[in-house]
Amino acid sequence: MIGLLYNEWLKSWYGRKMWLFSLVMLLFIAGAVGIALLTQANTSGPLLATEFAELSVFVFPLFVMLFGVVLIAGAIAGEFTSGTVKQLLIRPSSRSTLLFTKWFGNLLLATISLFLIVLLTTILGIVIFSTEGQSISTLLSDMLIMGAYQLPTLIFYMALATLVAVVTKSTALTIIITFAPMFFGGILQLFIMNYDWAKWVVVTHVEFFSNYHEFGTTIAPFESMWASLAFLGGHVVVILLVAHIVFQKKDVL
Repeated sequence: MIGLLYNEWLKSWYGRKMWLFSLVMLLFIAGAVGIALLTQANTSGPLLATEFAELSVFVFPLFVMLFGVVLIAGAIAGEFTSGTVKQLLIRPSSRSTLLFTKWFGNLLLATISLFLIVLLTTILGIVIFSTEGQSISTLLSDMLIMGAYQLPTLIFYMALATLVAVVTKSTALTIIITFAPMFFGGILQLFIMNYDWAKWVVVTHVEFFSNYHEFGTTIAPFESMWASLAFLGGHVVVILLVAHIVFQKKDVL
């Protein structure tokens, strides 16, 4: 298992251009710092570290989610297209182990990336901008919690991408189909939010941060955050089980 995970990380870093994504994110963060400094220069008061960190932690994880879907698409559908999946299937490991390694390995990589971005933007906010009247330890804790609230969404979309990739064996279709609820789910939620049955539609639970964080902008489908998390987690389990069943029977010739 460890060997398969290591192999998957190497493929993601070099073959799926994880290094390029990291470089682009560093450029984006540098650009955000520049814009924040320019804004601060044109206003009367200093920009607070918490303001920069909160905005960054709200925006940048979206890029991680998008790239996480791309990672899964390349790891599964991309290997079907290139034929390299055959080289994996001749190993003694079961198909279930191989698929789990691809999903979990890339999810772990995306999760690490998410929290590294959270830490980096928070530290930059503390170093560059004003921390007057703010506790640094509290700021770091609050930003990590903000990142944690976005983790269920990342897990769901990468699980969905896994299923779509297994079914379609197409990188393009995997990205398009998985991105559809990501971009249009919020619109659907606005249309159905006034109906009682809306809370049983999984799309209303996916944007976990918007539903339950104090900075959220949508009405929570369930009163309990944990009930919503369990509901979403149940869907993730079902999606992955279906993906494993399909992958077991999938012809790779």
